[in-house]
Amino acid sequence: MGLMTNSGREPIGVQVVPWVPARHLVAAASVLSKAFDVVWVPDQMLARNMQVVLTAIAVQGEVGVGSCVAVPLSRNPIDLASAMATIAELAAPERPVLMGMGAGGPLVASLMPKTSATEVLRESVSLIRRLWTGELVPIADYPVLAARLGWRPDASARLTYPVARPIPILVAVGGPRTLELADQTADGLVCTSTYPPLSYAALRSRDYAVARRITGMARRRDQAGWPMRLIYGLNCCVSADRAAARGFARRQAALVAGNRAVWPALRAIGLDLDSAKAVRAALDRGEGLEIAAGQVSDAVLDAFVVAGTPAECIDQLAELRGLAREAGFAEFYLGVPLGPDLAEAAQILAGTVVPELWPDRCGRAARS
Repeated sequence: MGLMTNSGREPIGVQVVPWVPARHLVAAASVLSKAFDVVWVPDQMLARNMQVVLTAIAVQGEVGVGSCVAVPLSRNPIDLASAMATIAELAAPERPVLMGMGAGGPLVASLMPKTSATEVLRESVSLIRRLWTGELVPIADYPVLAARLGWRPDASARLTYPVARPIPILVAVGGPRTLELADQTADGLVCTSTYPPLSYAALRSRDYAVARRITGMARRRDQAGWPMRLIYGLNCCVSADRAAARGFARRQAALVAGNRAVWPALRAIGLDLDSAKAVRAALDRGEGLEIAAGQVSDAVLDAFVVAGTPAECIDQLAELRGLAREAGFAEFYLGVPLGPDLAEAAQILAGTVVPELWPDRCGRAARS
């Protein structure tokens, strides 16, 4: 269920949110590479382009890269397959390249119907895998994608170049159908503290029901000879300015609270829905994420994101990583939004937070 790096250490990743200029993202990735093995970038349609940012980070050769997560509902999966295969050519051979995929959240839902989202994801994972093998793939094998994207049913597709290396596909955690899809098709599962059944609120209450189901699924896969990689995201937001950290973190919490599909799960972990409904209303009015974030209550924020000063974040992340390990997770990444000032957050995470949480990385983090 976990993985070790070539140095024998537990791999750790970090997710950068594309809310700042691309040059700043690449500069932050360079700093973060001193302490992390993989930089993950999410697919947010109206923010900086995920594929371009991943490419820019990969060509530096300092750190592995991954999409966390690409959303085929809003993309052409043939393009996703080609983009990630091209990035794999540009990345240093010793650096990992991974592809996380998911069904999309409230920003996707605010722009398009999520009809057949799980089937779109299922067909996309299968199509991308087949394209990466060099196979000539009949479009008729993917009727949901063909209907959605207007493909000719009698067409076939094949990449015009070989894929340089194996690229693991991981699926973002979701409900029962998504977990079944991951079990049947994916190399792993990307989990996150912003998923209500695996949230900080759920972990603190020792509600491990969904976590146990996931780790049990991974054990069965291990026994069947197809290991399932489980990665848990500890979402955090750190700054010397506590108020700024917490204010900025509300944007990430708004992406969760604004998703109507998870409202029953919010109730289940003891959260009042007034804040969530106000967030959704702001998004529906087209007021944007920053305005919607102002509707996020402290209780909703603290359920999903660790936010505050470096000392506060270290203490809380240590506690929550311990609870996640108790629930069965062995591999971690620090998730978005990281901090209101990405350059500051990168320095704090690489120079202070990681050495405290992963002491075996102190030497690497200290090197210039």
